[in-house]
Amino acid sequence: MQTHTPTVQPVGGRLLTVDDVADLLGVPRTLVYSLARRGELPSVRIGARYIRFRTEALEAWVAQHETTAPGWQR
Repeated sequence: MQTHTPTVQPVGGRLLTVDDVADLLGVPRTLVYSLARRGELPSVRIGARYIRFRTEALEAWVAQHETTAPGWQR
């Protein structure tokens, strides 16, 4: 009897945790949660409890928010 083991790969690469994203961006976890909750940071909801981030979406988000203008203001 053969068993079939499906190969599951995340869509678009590895999914990152909130801690991963906070470490990569050098910001607190609370900011990552806040940005995701407001829809400013692209995220993937997994059930009611988990949130993950696609590496490619995060890289695109960083590139979109990158600035070369000197003296940007708050």
